[in-house]
Amino acid sequence: MATDKFRSIGEAFVQQYYTLFDDATRRHELANFYSQTNAKMSFEGDTVFGKDFIIAKIMNLPFREIKREFTVIDCQPLINDGVFVQVIGRLKTDDDPPNSFSQVFILQVENGSYFIHNDNFRLVLHNSG
Repeated sequence: MATDKFRSIGEAFVQQYYTLFDDATRRHELANFYSQTNAKMSFEGDTVFGKDFIIAKIMNLPFREIKREFTVIDCQPLINDGVFVQVIGRLKTDDDPPNSFSQVFILQVENGSYFIHNDNFRLVLHNSG
């Protein structure tokens, strides 16, 4: 079934991406995941365009240690063999308390491989009052 193909692509991508992201000594390797010509990232509302600016943003994040649990990884096919990937889970950075997070990726094929075109990350914080 076609949906299984996209689920497999999305889930494999998630495992590879977060393995590198969660290891501060390897985060720079994420440059290989982003489109050379068409990458955009929103991280907590701060949007950057271009692979080099995205990697600079990632490398300058203030935390070193990350522990992460996935609640769900949803994947859907997009036009032109793209893949929509939504990740929901919990993460703990350094000495901070755990927080829920949501991250969405749009993967598109370039030269026979999948690359991130869009990346949107948010902590899921609730304002009660």
